[in-house]
Amino acid sequence: MSRQAVSQHLDVLEQAGLVSTRRDGRYKFHHLDTAPLDEIVRRWKEPRP
Repeated sequence: MSRQAVSQHLDVLEQAGLVSTRRDGRYKFHHLDTAPLDEIVRRWKEPRP
């Protein structure tokens, strides 16, 4: 995967609220935030009627 493709995917994840980004000089650090996915996981674990 090209660097540009990775950057575009990270932008999409950031817009969705799943990744937060921090800059430090010329470096950019990305951190995964799984909290928005908790609701989906909770629904999958619920027993079906």
